[in-house]
Amino acid sequence: MRLTDSAEFERVYRRGTAYRGKLFSVHAFPNELGTLRLGLSVSKKVGNAVVRNTLRRRLREIFASLAPEPGSDLDLVVSARPRAREAGFEELRAEFFEALAKLGVREQTGER
Repeated sequence: MRLTDSAEFERVYRRGTAYRGKLFSVHAFPNELGTLRLGLSVSKKVGNAVVRNTLRRRLREIFASLAPEPGSDLDLVVSARPRAREAGFEELRAEFFEALAKLGVREQTGER
């Protein structure tokens, strides 16, 4: 459920649609795998390694709580902005779901 290859990231960036928010941008592009996949890009501008890894873990947890509708065969690339380091979990979650809604990804919320 992860994007790891730089060519996959590049394909999503170049050919996908984008949502640009205050905490991060989300690029989406359809894939042929029939599953929703996530790629994360968190640069050193966001903070030191501890801050970047914490942000990555939070974004992965938000993604894991997502139960997409069948047929949500997209690759998503989330690029964090420096403001994301100060955001709480709920603020990150709200913007992530707002991004998905604007990109047309319908989900069945996996509330815990």
